[in-house]
Amino acid sequence: MLTKFTALYQNRPNPLQFPDTDLSLLPTKMSKRLWVSPTVFLITVNALIMAQWAVTISQQWRPTLPPPTRRGPKQVYQDSSILVMALVHVAWQMSYEEVVDYFRAHSDAAQAAGFPPGRVIGVSQYWARRRALGAMPFWFFFVSMVWQLLRFGIIKGTDVILDATTLRIWFHDDPEAGWSFPKPWKGSVWGYKVHTLLCRWSQLPVLFLITPANRQESIAAIPLLALSVLLFALPITIVRADSGYFTTAIMTFIRDGLQATCMIDYNLRRKGKRFLATLFFLDQWHFHMGPRAIIERHFAWAKRYFGLESARWRGLVAAYQHTALVYSVMLGVALTAHRLQRPELAGSRTKVLAMKTLP
Repeated sequence: MLTKFTALYQNRPNPLQFPDTDLSLLPTKMSKRLWVSPTVFLITVNALIMAQWAVTISQQWRPTLPPPTRRGPKQVYQDSSILVMALVHVAWQMSYEEVVDYFRAHSDAAQAAGFPPGRVIGVSQYWARRRALGAMPFWFFFVSMVWQLLRFGIIKGTDVILDATTLRIWFHDDPEAGWSFPKPWKGSVWGYKVHTLLCRWSQLPVLFLITPANRQESIAAIPLLALSVLLFALPITIVRADSGYFTTAIMTFIRDGLQATCMIDYNLRRKGKRFLATLFFLDQWHFHMGPRAIIERHFAWAKRYFGLESARWRGLVAAYQHTALVYSVMLGVALTAHRLQRPELAGSRTKVLAMKTLP
């Protein structure tokens, strides 16, 4: 799996040869767009190569579909091209019609996405093909983006944070979603829950899993940590989490399985209502649990600027697709800023999005 991935990665084009990467020529007025064109963005993050690898790997996990029973036009669009188009679709927050029209109007972007010369998929076929891809290609595409950032040393993986956030969806007839009642004053949420493992130093997601919103946060902790070590061989030394992860199984896995230190918040109500925290306890709590707030800012950033909660879909597969694309865009922005030698733009709330409007 990694052999083919490495071979494809070494033959990637050089994004620095494109003329529109001069950031000094960008307008000062901000709009809700990325500060590079889709063509430069796709080539900089090696989107087509990573999509080809993700589709190839995912085909080994899902059963082979039966051949069609009726004759029809020959399929000329690769699954990797559909995935790359979906990446631009989410990154620039377009509609289905807008993203198809953009690729038809810009041959360089269509070439970077792997479409045949002079041909771009239609709106209805793009929607159907994207749904038929399932969740695995998108999830493996996100894994490939994490691998690139690990290779450049942007993601360290030594100090990680566990937490989850709810995704509110529009359709209440979704049989795979659930109700969540986080706090009485916040009301109920109908949708899904995104369990995320975050790198503290880069403030970027390393891995994620999705469950209905009524599932407990702690059920995804051990799978996330185990998969991160299995896929990326992360040298985890510290795991931070809130009191929802304060269980014997999780702390034993972190201590004995990962040989790491767990800094998990302790709920004082376990001692009873009359228990009073000492000054030493409060000082240690602020020192150790302060960095855990980074993941709360990450969720707010993903929802406000990258459209994580713009869930106009139904089903767990669509939830995986959307979340994987949003997180891949966040990783792609950090990778683009690094490769264009502008690392300060990777986490900027005012410049990371929208410095260049689509023509």
